[in-house]
Amino acid sequence: MKALVLTSTSLRHRFFVQQVARCFDVAAVVCEQKRNYYVKQREESEIVRAHFAHNGAQELICFKDVPEGQVARVETVSDINAPEVIQWASRLDIDVVCLFGTSILKTPWLSAFPDRIVNLHLGLSPWYRGSATLFWPFADAAAEFLGTTIHLAVEKVDAGAILHRIRPKLQPGENYYQISNQLIRDSIDAFPGVVVRYLENNLSPQAQEKVAGRICRKADFDDAALARALSYVGDGFSPQEIQRIEEAAKCLCLP
Repeated sequence: MKALVLTSTSLRHRFFVQQVARCFDVAAVVCEQKRNYYVKQREESEIVRAHFAHNGAQELICFKDVPEGQVARVETVSDINAPEVIQWASRLDIDVVCLFGTSILKTPWLSAFPDRIVNLHLGLSPWYRGSATLFWPFADAAAEFLGTTIHLAVEKVDAGAILHRIRPKLQPGENYYQISNQLIRDSIDAFPGVVVRYLENNLSPQAQEKVAGRICRKADFDDAALARALSYVGDGFSPQEIQRIEEAAKCLCLP
């Protein structure tokens, strides 16, 4: 089967392309240039700058084995929703669009590829939607809501029918950066197989639970939220806390 990959330019996004290529003939890759988010917070806070530096260092460790080469034609764009990008993509002979890490896709994408755009959302939908949704469960001291969601793309943010969810394999002594980056890697590893099962009609999309959840916004990220998140996990969850988290997660009855 043939795939078009829509992603961004970080190391994790390059790994995503490589993993999709394990199961698909990747016709092309469109990389949306990564934007400099949280500019104001970085400018005003040494703590925030250190946080992003630590996360970047851990990403290098977690994805150090990503090959340098690309697997297909790569187009780098500044706007994934530019009409010329969508028109070009719609002329490709593909079975599925694999989506991870771009801006929110607008209606023309969804119209061009109905029920064929599968998104990897770094958050446990519908409880955490929006921006930095792996961060906020730490800030909320609610690690039972740590997870990622593979779902069909729809117009409402992170609200499409769910194909699969992935939760972290928590280990004592792992800090925030280790937990979150390993969860991202595990989710990317799982993604291609989930999409294959969906396309072969061996996996039925499930409507998201009707809960209000939390819409996470970039503007809410500040020193206080960061301090809460890092102090919550500290140098790692204890075995007792991991057991509590796992028991609480079971109550969510996730498919």
